[in-house]
Amino acid sequence: MNAIKILVLESIDSTISQIINILEDNDFQIEICKDNNEFFECIYNNLYDLYMININEMSLSRFQLMQALNDFHDITMKMVITSAPTIIKPSFIHGCDECIIKNVDKKEILLRVKALIRRQFRVYTDKIALRKDIYYDIFSKKVLKNEKEIFLGEKPLLILDYLLKYKGSFVSSSTLENGVYPVSTNCKNGSIRFHIHKIRQMIGNDVIISNRTNGYKINI
Repeated sequence: MNAIKILVLESIDSTISQIINILEDNDFQIEICKDNNEFFECIYNNLYDLYMININEMSLSRFQLMQALNDFHDITMKMVITSAPTIIKPSFIHGCDECIIKNVDKKEILLRVKALIRRQFRVYTDKIALRKDIYYDIFSKKVLKNEKEIFLGEKPLLILDYLLKYKGSFVSSSTLENGVYPVSTNCKNGSIRFHIHKIRQMIGNDVIISNRTNGYKINI
């Protein structure tokens, strides 16, 4: 399974190539789209950990895009990149989670991106303890036991990742499906149960609690 995946919405007349290069040099996987239609096509067919939206002038369509993502309860973090300080306030009003000016230094870019990823899990570290000697690395997306990887497979890892973002709460089967499968994919509850069974086999039977009415909850 790939590490953190970022979808960048670029502008035709500008570039944030330096920021993209910094992220790629630090093992983030980057995909780039040029307009709103291409952006929606990407998120229809794929899952991402962060949306990075480039806005250099008042662009109602891009603000509407962020608002639409919030209206559809897309939990993916949204970061606006801009060269215009006047863009910061309307970006937050329309639902972005972070906004940075393009000339920030390399260390600050990485700190801000990593902080957004951690915020989804409500943690301040890169690893989450699942059991005494088992951890989930939120950036490499690996389960480690005594520093050795436990190979769960792509879908079980996505399920574990999603449940960790909602730790302390039950997640319904339908919500879990929507969170770990792209919109374009048809899936059934049976597949979720199958993958959760594998997680329990590999990590422990009690790592995920199930409830017929409420769904599933990570037990850590």
